[in-house]
Amino acid sequence: MQNFGIHFLLSNFILAGLTVFILAVRRLLRGRVSPQIQYRLWFLWLAFLFVPFLPVDLSGLSLPELICDSVSQVGEGTAALTEKASGAFSISGDYAVSVSSGSFGSLNKILLLAWTAGTASSCGFLVFSWIRFRRIRRSALPIEKTPVRRIFDSCKREMNLQRNVGLYSTGELKSPAAAGIISPAVYLPLSLLADFRQDSLRYIFLHELQHFLQHDSAVNLLAELVRCLYWFNPAIWYGIKKMGLDREIACDSAVLEILKDQEYSGYGYTLLDLAEKNSFPLSSGIGGKRSQIRLRILNIAGYCRENRRRKWWGILVYLLTAALFLSCAPALTIWGSEDVYAFDAGDKKVVSLDLSEEFQDYEGSFVLYDSAGKTWKIYDLARAQKRVAPDSTYKIYAALHGLEEGVISPEESEMEWDGRSCPFAEWERDQNLTSAMHNSVNWYFQRIDAGLGTGAVRKFLKKIHYGNETVGRDLALYWTDQTLKISPVEQVEIFRKLYEHMLPFSDENMDAVIDALYLGESDTGTLYGKTGTGQVDHKNVNGWFTGCLETSGNVYYFAVNIQSDEGASGSRAAEIAGKILEERPEVFCSY
Repeated sequence: MQNFGIHFLLSNFILAGLTVFILAVRRLLRGRVSPQIQYRLWFLWLAFLFVPFLPVDLSGLSLPELICDSVSQVGEGTAALTEKASGAFSISGDYAVSVSSGSFGSLNKILLLAWTAGTASSCGFLVFSWIRFRRIRRSALPIEKTPVRRIFDSCKREMNLQRNVGLYSTGELKSPAAAGIISPAVYLPLSLLADFRQDSLRYIFLHELQHFLQHDSAVNLLAELVRCLYWFNPAIWYGIKKMGLDREIACDSAVLEILKDQEYSGYGYTLLDLAEKNSFPLSSGIGGKRSQIRLRILNIAGYCRENRRRKWWGILVYLLTAALFLSCAPALTIWGSEDVYAFDAGDKKVVSLDLSEEFQDYEGSFVLYDSAGKTWKIYDLARAQKRVAPDSTYKIYAALHGLEEGVISPEESEMEWDGRSCPFAEWERDQNLTSAMHNSVNWYFQRIDAGLGTGAVRKFLKKIHYGNETVGRDLALYWTDQTLKISPVEQVEIFRKLYEHMLPFSDENMDAVIDALYLGESDTGTLYGKTGTGQVDHKNVNGWFTGCLETSGNVYYFAVNIQSDEGASGSRAAEIAGKILEERPEVFCSY
């Protein structure tokens, strides 16, 4: 939730779009679907307004459920993979320069503080409204054994309402109201009782009781909570207003289904009598503003009873709207709103791994592609698709870009150190491609990018489809400042393309990069790879180790990513990879 303010602000644009969509559907389908369906479309909208606050990642909604294959046998040649390799492999230097949380961190704090203050104020008003409701309820008098009560009970029977609903009178209301979730009740103003007409009371009771059949008391409470959470969003407020109108029209239509045709005019006159007489907060009532009453009268005038065609139209519209909303769910979650790569597992063999013991307290993922077995082996699929800063692992492709554009060459890759002080002694010397890669020398790769320019870097990222393909303003920091992002799955996919010469570049240049990534060999095979460490405010928060292990007759492409508040480094990611290599032989076998 460290970027809650920013992500919540961004999610509001999506929610505003969904609000416009509901309003458009509502307008286009007026008269084609029942008012009840139009009102219930708002239920979908209301539910999705809470999605940004769900403490779950919904990014996997669009993916088919993975079949987790249990591993019971170890294939031929696996024994060699279990041998310790730490002595044979030399992991590349894990050097990182800290970046500041910067303006986004400050902006997030400001947004979070402003939203919290506004929400607290709105909740205070909601609490005040609840206190007012409680005061009205305590002062109200129950109506028992009167002609009014008999009409009320008759309406309940007519509607087949089994729930126990109270009936009260109060001098604090100008219009009838229905309120209460646990103890529902209808409240009548004393002025209405003083001069009541039997037919008007019947219309009022049929309307107010319909609110309980529609569970409008609970819906109203949710709407008020939404109003508190989205106090700054005019689109949401407008949506709540229109939902309230559709609620009353749905109630009117349900009442018209009960009434005879000749009673419609009497019901309409009852609405006119109650114009500009609003109910109290947290309640629903038959009265309302004249503009709303006018629209409700028009609905009565043009009302036609439900038929099979309208019913099926309504079901179809509801299902299509629900499908659209579900497709937006991943983008609305605070966690899911992070950049996510859609890994299509439908046509792939995927094995789910449990590596929680190896990862311990780190959040992250392990992804491996077995070339011989054409099998993906993944720990934590959701995080395997989540994009984060590549940090120094991007230097693999920065080097390839420099080679392709002639900034360096396989034969002449040395650059002269300019004598400036560096954070690490290993950087304070002349570097070639191999030494710069092993020591993760920032200035070497920054010089390559500076010679190419931002436009060229951006085109290169798009050409190789690298992560989110985004370059920020600072060409010296884009791979570590959260501008450029890539997922563990994508790391494996693009490294495989590099190693197997499937990228649209010179074989010689791709081989030069692979050679620079060489870490050593042993009985286990030959290891190539690159670490990366993301350091924010001098804390290691993101660790990478990606590469491949070439054995006799097979190549295993892998990526390890770990995240934590501190202690998540490339070297630690490499240790986890080594532990899996040594202690989990089933991961490195084809079957």
